[in-house]
Amino acid sequence: MSVNSLFAPTTATNANTVASTAASAAANTASSSNSNNSGLVSATTFMQLMVQQLQNQDPLNPQSSSASLAQLAQFDSLNQLNTVNSNLQTLVADQNQATLGSAVNMVGKSVQATGNAFGYSSGSTSNLSYSLPSNASSVSMDIYNSAGNLVYNTNLGAQSAGSQSFTWDGAENSGQTAPSGNYTFSVGATGSGGTAITPSTFTQATVTGLSTSSNGAVQLELSNGSTVPLSSVTNVG
Repeated sequence: MSVNSLFAPTTATNANTVASTAASAAANTASSSNSNNSGLVSATTFMQLMVQQLQNQDPLNPQSSSASLAQLAQFDSLNQLNTVNSNLQTLVADQNQATLGSAVNMVGKSVQATGNAFGYSSGSTSNLSYSLPSNASSVSMDIYNSAGNLVYNTNLGAQSAGSQSFTWDGAENSGQTAPSGNYTFSVGATGSGGTAITPSTFTQATVTGLSTSSNGAVQLELSNGSTVPLSSVTNVG
């Protein structure tokens, strides 16, 4: 029997292979960990694999100390990245909470934001605002009820670039007056060469409440039934 066979581990595992596995597992764990156990899980996984590596290495050809130090340095870098990521998440959460507190003052106020929803009261008029990025040879206005059905459309002709508006008196294509409710509108436009251009539309309503999106961003709940991000507000009345 050879000397090598006396000292060979029961499970023949190359040291470099285990080292690579340890580093990869630590990296994968660090990248996929959540805020509750990111540092703990990655550290535990790494150390378990390090112990496995030491137990299964060839005693006649052990891993060099420089390779071990390189692994530890790599793990330390990953652990620091985990810490930075956790701190950034905390910072963003704190900032969102501060923004939410400031936005409370907007409740009850009229705001204009990017969007296309509006509320209509029977017998009144609604002013629909939009902006053209360039001169248009033809502009059309379409208005839909809460069920998504087209109730009114018209051609507004040529218009110049910049802020524009259309006042709707509630008249429907059928000749009837639209009932009170929440509506949406869209604006179509073509340039002088017949190429379609994309107008920006705006919604104007009273802020009735606040909420947060899945990523923690502050949203405004409006009286016309729509919800818009705080970042989309262009004017506060």
